[in-house]
Parts: sequence; C-alpha cells; structure tokens
Amino acid sequence: MSLYLKQLRYLVALARHRHFGRAAAECQISQPALSQALRQLEHAFQVPIVDRHNQGFEGFTPQGALVLDFARRTLDGFAHLNQELLSAGSSLSGHIRLGVIPVAMPGISIITTAFNQLFPDVSVSVSSLNFSALKAGLENFDVDIGINYLDHGASTGLRPYFLYDESYYLIAPADHPVAEQETVTWTEAGRLPLCMLTPDMQNRRILDRVFASVGASPRTVIETNCALALCSHVRPGHWFAVVPNTFFLMVGEWSETRAIRLVEPSITNSIGIMVLEREPQPPAVRAFLEVAEDISMAKELMRYAPAHARPARA
Repeated sequence: MSLYLKQLRYLVALARHRHFGRAAAECQISQPALSQALRQLEHAFQVPIVDRHNQGFEGFTPQGALVLDFARRTLDGFAHLNQELLSAGSSLSGHIRLGVIPVAMPGISIITTAFNQLFPDVSVSVSSLNFSALKAGLENFDVDIGINYLDHGASTGLRPYFLYDESYYLIAPADHPVAEQETVTWTEAGRLPLCMLTPDMQNRRILDRVFASVGASPRTVIETNCALALCSHVRPGHWFAVVPNTFFLMVGEWSETRAIRLVEPSITNSIGIMVLEREPQPPAVRAFLEVAEDISMAKELMRYAPAHARPARA
C-alpha cells in the first residue's frame, strides 16, 4: 500500500471544514484534485471513507472515522518527530498552536513573551476558542496546548496544569455612586445595565450561575463573544461589565472607569493549561509547560491591576 502524508492532510482538512471546496482552498489545490486524492486513499484502505451525496460532503463512514483518527495521529506524530530532529543538538525550533478561551486571552501574552525570550526559534499561533471547541481541538490534534477552565467539564485524556484563579470585578463608570465603594455585591451588580459575553461562552454560564445563586437576573444590554468588544464598550465610562482579573491587562488605570471587587459571594475559578495525556510530550510543548510553571501568573496579573484594586500586601 502506497500511503502519502499529503492525502492524510487532505482528509484532516476535509474534517476541519466539512466542505470539499474550503478544504481544497486550505490545501491550495483544486477541488477535483482533492477528491481524487481522497478516492486514492479509499482505494488504498479498500473501504469507503467519505460519505458523499451529489458529490457533496455528508460526513464520514464508520470506517472513515477510524481512518481519520489514524490520519490525525500520524500527522501529529510526524510533526513532532520533525521537531525532535530539528532540535537535536541545537536550540529548540518548530511551531506550537495555542487554543485559549476568550476570557484568558488578555493574559496569555505573559507566558508567550517569556517563552519567546527563551525559545525565539519556536513560532506560536494563538486562536481564541470557546470551552467546547478548545477541548475538541486538543482531542483532534488541531491544538497543541489549551488554556481553559479546569473546574468545569470532564477532561478525560487531557492533563491539566494550574495557572491561576480567575476572580471577578465590576467595571463601573468613575462618576457613578457605586464607584465609591470598595466592594460590590453580586445582587447590586445584577441591578445595573451590564455588558456581558454571549450565553455560549463558559464565562457567561459561570456568571449566570452566580447571579442565579443570589436570586438576581442581570440586566444585559450588550452581548458579545469578543473580549475586546466588551472592553471597548466599557472604556468610555458609560457601561458596566463584570470581568475577570485577566482583563486588567486591557482596562488598567482607565480614568473614566473604576474596578470594584465583587463579593457575597467571593467566587474564583481555576484557569490552567490542558495538553493531551501522553509521554513523551513534544519538545516545544514540554518547553512551554516548563516556562508556564516558572511564572507566578497571579502576581503577574496583579501587576496590571489598578492600584485601588490590589490587595494591601500587593
């Protein structure tokens, strides 16, 4: 059987896009060429792999799902073997793909900066993914390292590494009476017109559960799935928002707003790294984990907090 890596790449691209045309565009070949390569793969394995309807993509056959899993594992192993070979006897090189939930995105630069200073020949791509898509990306070998909530959802087959506890603050207009308070309760915050992430985001689900636990139904006036859009709305000092401590890297010492710690209850959720459970880990993944473990993320995040929001000892 003659098996080519490029045919496996085409198959994985089709799984990612679930569309022949978009998969062909990613692979920089024509759609007929991609279809022919996949038919050659089916001939090599002597099983139907792709479920076609009027030449369109309908999914994968049961046998095709097994071949797809093989393709993902083979391409992942090939990429990491190349990384090992390129790094042997020299400085670490290669590429790693990070998947980060939106609320953790502002703080990821703390780790990537430290990583680049030590390993400048390793390029890094960072994608913003929701809680479910990130875990699927890890399991499908589309993501090497995930930054995700550790307290929510099963993580079978994934190895967690704690980074920091996410805590929550109300961002309020500086001229509003609530801005004079040192703390604000979740019940009080629920009465304010809030900018919030969309309901499909894990952070929003967490906040909704906290509000529900105190009998509050938040007044949501702006919803977005983009952390930057949320911050851009509260920046002028007109809107309110409940944000995690990572957002201090974006909101900082804004003169028009004030960050107030949320209490009653005081809530934290663990944010950490997730990687596939395997040994050995790829060289660049191992190096990234070592760099992350040497960083005190809680202290680094607090460096960016407004002075009034820092604990007395900070």
